[in-house]
Amino acid sequence: MKELAYLSARLLCSYEEKTECLQTMSKLSRFLTVARADGFLALEPFLERETNPLIKACLLDILDGLDSAELEQRFEGYLAAGDYRGKDCLQAMIILKGFLLLQACQTSERFWKELHGYFGADFALVYREASRLEQTKGKSL
Repeated sequence: MKELAYLSARLLCSYEEKTECLQTMSKLSRFLTVARADGFLALEPFLERETNPLIKACLLDILDGLDSAELEQRFEGYLAAGDYRGKDCLQAMIILKGFLLLQACQTSERFWKELHGYFGADFALVYREASRLEQTKGKSL
């Protein structure tokens, strides 16, 4: 429960900020789809145009071939060193969880299911609809 108290104090963000975070969810969904279809090296072109330093660091870690234990340890360090709060904390959780699932070759569907709770009950319907739309979009690619 100590972790829950820690996270709840940091994850508080507005409805609008949660809506903005859905863009990060979509981006990570694309990464998951690309990596599952074409392998991790297919993510390299995304590295050049990425502006978010955390996403860039995670892409580099994936491309370096870190195993899941090394990756999780590194990501815990990123989270602790970043001292994220509010929208930035939610973004960081999305990014780090997404890359852990990516390294484990999971689907974008699992990614959306695992992060649902981080957005809170007040955002559940919006999140479900965004997830459904993303899954539909992913199937049409």
